Parts: sequence; structure tokens; C-alpha cells
Amino acid sequence: MPDIQTALTTALSEWEKDDQKIQQEKQVPKHLFKSTTNVTQETFNYVRDNPRLTGDKIRKALAKKGLNEGSVGSLLTQFTKQGQMAKTDAGEYTTLIPAYAPLKSSKKLRTEGKSVNKLVRKPKSVGIAALNVGTTPKAAPDVETMLNGMSIVQARAMYDALKKIFGG
Repeated sequence: MPDIQTALTTALSEWEKDDQKIQQEKQVPKHLFKSTTNVTQETFNYVRDNPRLTGDKIRKALAKKGLNEGSVGSLLTQFTKQGQMAKTDAGEYTTLIPAYAPLKSSKKLRTEGKSVNKLVRKPKSVGIAALNVGTTPKAAPDVETMLNGMSIVQARAMYDALKKIFGG
């Protein structure tokens, strides 16, 4: 049977080890879920490893791996706009940088003076006021008024055009 001093020393060292394990567990954050895929990185790596494939082939191949085709297509466009990939006239993609780099947000690009999304908005209609109800169509001017308002060159061009239309 060990003496009391040896027993206490071993018990204290075991307690310290337990305390250290508890402190380490508290310091390491526990993740609530495990990330299974990173669509952006998977897309980049696939294009890097399989250069000169069309967007359709890339989307279908990554869809077989469980990635969303729409997301992959969108990422191909974003990588191209941000200069990380190049697209040939035949629609084949290749990477321009050797390793994956996270995409910049479009807000950051706009603040740098670059416009990512060029949206053309139609002007809003004013409703009923947009209908020019009170106006009547203008009457065609008579021949004398038209001729008086033209130069000789314009009159000759008009004559030639009318001659082509009506013959003679």
C-alpha cells in the first residue's frame, strides 16, 4: 500500500489534468453544425482542376456532387466579373489565379467606383396624366409651307425620294 504522500500527489496530479481538460473544452468553441460544402470554393477548385469546360458541363458535374446548378452558374459569372476566371468565346472557363480567394461583395465593388449590376430602370408612368387626352393630332402642313421651310438640297432629296416611291 502506497504511503499517504504518494497517494495525495497522484490524486492532485489527476485533478489538475481534469481541470486542464475542462478549461481546454471551455476555450474551444463547439460548433452547432458541421459545414458540409462550400459551393464557392468547390466551384473554383473544379474549374481549376478541369479547365476549358463549358458552363453547362461544369453545372451538371457539380450538380451530381449535390450542389445547386443555379448557384454554380451564378458563381461562374461572379468569378468572371471579378477577374478570377476567364471565359472564352466558346463559353469555356479557366481560372486566372492559382488558388481560391473569397469573392468580394458587390457593395465593396460599387464603392471602389466599379458598377457590378447595371440595372436600367424604366421611368414610372404617371398614370392617367400620362395619357395625352386633351391633345389633338397636328394637321399635316400644306406643300407650300413645307417647301418654304426647306433648303434647295433638302427639296431635291425630297423630290428624289418621292420619285422613287411614285415612279416617273
